Amino acid sequence: MQARLKDFISTLSGGGLFAAITLSLISAGVLAHDDKGNDNHYDHSGEPHETPHKATPPTGGHPNLAKAATNPIANLVQFQLQDQYNWDNHKSSGYSNQFLIQPVVPINLSSKAVPLLVTRTTIPYVSTPDLGSPEHRKHGLGDTTFLALGIPKLNLEKQMIGVGISSILPTGGDNDATGSGKWQLGPALVYFNQKIPTLQWGVLGWHTFTVGETS
Repeated sequence: MQARLKDFISTLSGGGLFAAITLSLISAGVLAHDDKGNDNHYDHSGEPHETPHKATPPTGGHPNLAKAATNPIANLVQFQLQDQYNWDNHKSSGYSNQFLIQPVVPINLSSKAVPLLVTRTTIPYVSTPDLGSPEHRKHGLGDTTFLALGIPKLNLEKQMIGVGISSILPTGGDNDATGSGKWQLGPALVYFNQKIPTLQWGVLGWHTFTVGETS
């Protein structure tokens, strides 16, 4: 990444005051099945003489919709909007802001070993001080991050693991204040744990390598 973008990212990750607001929208079909955490959903598709049995919750195996919505690899369509605001910036007195659009789309696969593929796309719109001329600002589309994570079927109780690829598309162009101007590709890994009833935790990480440039 070029110097100005590095300064901006380092500021977002640790320098100065920082605030983030996230709005998550989920598929209407799943919302229609939510019973405020009640998992008493029954399958009535059997013969009339058969006793209805509990059906798999429609939230990717989660009886609680709120928990499913915070699981980054749940079998649940989500559309997240996030705004990240920073009051202070390294080498500048102006503020920085990133507005993120992040659709999360799971895809059911025919493979028994890896039945689910979860895609996460993050599209940022960036506003940041021009570090070469602090009295001016730079605005524009940032680089798009795309993750594709295969979720294998493992014999793990209330745990999920995903392995896949990460890529960065230079949608920010050659504007070194908002984008890198480079194509990047690398591995991605996620681990999610729900073994504690009142706590969910996990790790989502990726690393990319430059594979080309826009110019």
